Amino acid sequence: MVQYYLRDFSDQDIPTLVAILNAIWPDEPTTVAQQEHWERTYPADNPRLRRVAVAENGQVLGYGECQRPFWSSRRDSYEVFVAVNPSWQRCGIGQALLAAVMPLAREQGICKLRTSCKEDADSAIRFLERAGFRQIGIRFESALDLTAFDETPFLSIQERVTAAGYEVITLAQARAEDPDADRHLYDVYAATIVDVPFPGEDRANPSYNDFRAALDSPQSSPDAIFIARQQGKMVGMTSLELLPNGIAITGMTGVLREHRGRGVATALKLASFRYLRAKGYRETRAHNDTANPPILALNQRLGYRRLPGWLVWEKVLGN
Repeated sequence: MVQYYLRDFSDQDIPTLVAILNAIWPDEPTTVAQQEHWERTYPADNPRLRRVAVAENGQVLGYGECQRPFWSSRRDSYEVFVAVNPSWQRCGIGQALLAAVMPLAREQGICKLRTSCKEDADSAIRFLERAGFRQIGIRFESALDLTAFDETPFLSIQERVTAAGYEVITLAQARAEDPDADRHLYDVYAATIVDVPFPGEDRANPSYNDFRAALDSPQSSPDAIFIARQQGKMVGMTSLELLPNGIAITGMTGVLREHRGRGVATALKLASFRYLRAKGYRETRAHNDTANPPILALNQRLGYRRLPGWLVWEKVLGN
């Protein structure tokens, strides 16, 4: 039986945390630079408790976190997250970390905890069920093979969008023309992200600072954020997260309500695919809730294939 103790998380633990995360999810890796960026940009006044499990030889075996989900509109639940080095799973470390961070929610008067795991992660599912969590929803994950994608069937949509006076530019181009481009893009983001459903009837609660943190992420680029304009006004966007393994993730695709149903989202997607192929990316992925049929239908038409999704779980805390 492994001997370990728990202590507070520190910045020196970031490289080991990255190694643990990449061992668990190797096809969507993070980097030390990315995690250091999230540390710098985390809202200073947002409640959070983090612990690590450490072996007697100093090796960090696992990580646990509980925090108020600052990105969410909900106020009755906190988010928990536990990750254990695969070599040390099923040793009780996950249970110890979960027990160590859950008290933050009770101290803050919160009655529910939420977390997620991959749909095919059988051990994680059993862990959460034993811990008293119940499944409340799923976010689909899907992938498009960029090496095989043929845009020809969608060029008529592109032409129709152009004929209607729309143009697609990058954030880099917008910044060159407008010193307030980031703020104007945020206005589009904030107006559209609130329409995106998440499991458990959750909705996003976007702030400009959080939006800017995402724009400035090491895995983002102003050349990989695409904007639809009509008569000089931003009306839609799609953003990409550029992973270090040749895979990209669409962070957000949104079009203002009065411009929907005109093919603008398709034109934005096509622009992002062209960029990725030119940069040598072989695959792009998307995450969507089951309650978002328009974007699911668009992705299906574009040829995305279904991957194991992310199950969302909830635990009601006792008195």
